[in-house]
Amino acid sequence: METILKVISIFVGLFMIANGVWVVYMPPYGDEPIGLLVIAVGIFIPAITLFLARNSNRPCD
Repeated sequence: METILKVISIFVGLFMIANGVWVVYMPPYGDEPIGLLVIAVGIFIPAITLFLARNSNRPCD
């Protein structure tokens, strides 16, 4: 898998985690479940991208 795709997925994941923390800790209150869901997706995106990159076929190797 292309390196740039892995780097972009990590940046998107970090951005989503930061956005989720912002939603959880800033008013208005009551949006905590949505913020936690955004944080979970921010962790899931880089994890699945790196998992797929490790298990994909590498024809050049």
